[in-house]
Amino acid sequence: MRIAPEGTSITELDQWDIFYDAKDRDSVLSAVVTSVVRPKTLNGLYWELKFEDADGVRGVVPSSETGLPSERTMNFFVNQKVNVKIKSIDRKNGIVACTRREVVEEAINHLLGTLTEGEEIPALVRFVSRRGVGLDIGGGVIVEVPYRNAAYSRSLPLDVIYRPGQLIRVTVQAIDKEKKDIRVSIKDPWENEEFSRGTILTGRVLKIRGREMFVEVRQGLVGLAGYPLNKRIEEGEQLPFQVMSFDRAERKLHLIVLDPERIRGRRVRRERRIREAKR
Repeated sequence: MRIAPEGTSITELDQWDIFYDAKDRDSVLSAVVTSVVRPKTLNGLYWELKFEDADGVRGVVPSSETGLPSERTMNFFVNQKVNVKIKSIDRKNGIVACTRREVVEEAINHLLGTLTEGEEIPALVRFVSRRGVGLDIGGGVIVEVPYRNAAYSRSLPLDVIYRPGQLIRVTVQAIDKEKKDIRVSIKDPWENEEFSRGTILTGRVLKIRGREMFVEVRQGLVGLAGYPLNKRIEEGEQLPFQVMSFDRAERKLHLIVLDPERIRGRRVRRERRIREAKR
């Protein structure tokens, strides 16, 4: 049995074996993108990766091996996990050259053989930009949905409606096996909802901007509420809200923070008016 030096472990000694084995087996490893680098001596950008429990090992993925359609989306993956294969190992300098492109190609070939047009599938939001939303429809295959097709609520910015790491439902619109292209549409969260004025809902405060709060009451269905003067509210809080107005056609939902005292006061005034009318 091997004995590790004091203060180390056998796992630390054998960490390079993981990479050699992954390279030999052509297997997939997971890593976190730590930065996007533009080197002085090379053309193009590259990702730097950090592997779990592999201190001192730096992964490198050139832009051509990211599996992304263009360099402009590389920044969106910083601090996110990606799956890669090991192409070469420079143990002396602590570097492993990786490819995500091969992993994505395998995934898209699988999807092309299994998906059907009209099918509804889950998708993971990987990034949100002014142009639209980048969705992972499986295995790292990224499909970009343009702004005009993603912004169901025109009064809300995309980064309020969608958040990296959020799971949503999409419908497969078109499959082109020759071009290896898959297009999807985001399921409209407003189409089957109906709220009457006075309805009480539980909502989560997504963002606070000035005196306005963006409140999610259903997955992907976000309304606007004014920030109350007499209450402190933080982003992420779940609170009861009351519907002031709902317009499905315009994709607008106006809410107000539920105030039991205000409701009780209205009830008392209504009962008083009823009694006076009977006199």
